[in-house]
Amino acid sequence: MARLPFMALACAIALQFSSVALAQPPAVRGGRLGGGISSAMLLRQEPVQKELGLSAEQIAKVDSELSSAGGDQRGFRDMSDEERQKAMDERAKLMAEQDRLIAAMLDAKQSERLKQIRIQAMGPLVIMVEPIANELGISEEQSNKVREAMRSGRQGGGDMAEQREKMNATLMENLTADQKAKLKELQGPAFDVSQLQLRWGGGGRRGGE
Repeated sequence: MARLPFMALACAIALQFSSVALAQPPAVRGGRLGGGISSAMLLRQEPVQKELGLSAEQIAKVDSELSSAGGDQRGFRDMSDEERQKAMDERAKLMAEQDRLIAAMLDAKQSERLKQIRIQAMGPLVIMVEPIANELGISEEQSNKVREAMRSGRQGGGDMAEQREKMNATLMENLTADQKAKLKELQGPAFDVSQLQLRWGGGGRRGGE
């Protein structure tokens, strides 16, 4: 079944419902976003390092080998379409390289737990982000419903926190019982993400702020 470019849709939703209120999310071209909350972003934080039980040697490798996001740090709303696409491509390349380094640093158990924490940190939005969308089997019909809800939320105005809650509820309501069970399985044991400093690829902060 054909699927919509989930990462592009995720970018638009993240921009609209992040802690930074935007009157209108910018148009997004292409099918890739920087990936939202990256594994490297999480692995550099002490609570995650403790949860994974990283050794002193592993922490030293994290500090020396995982660079910060780099690149153009402006929010997507401040970029032209061309600049935005370039920033997405650069961040995707950076994250791919960081993921390669992380895979060499961690054992299988640590890698699995890091994936679980990342899924929890993204919240309901993660269901629209590849490869989780593929693992859950999100259909084109489901993604269309989310996009329509996003449009309605923009037009309805109101409190940003309330809009974000409605969007989160819509995302979850569109899942089947099997998809919800699969998502819960992918999340693993609960982790307190409120102790983290999190930045989405689009420039909005959430989590520990």
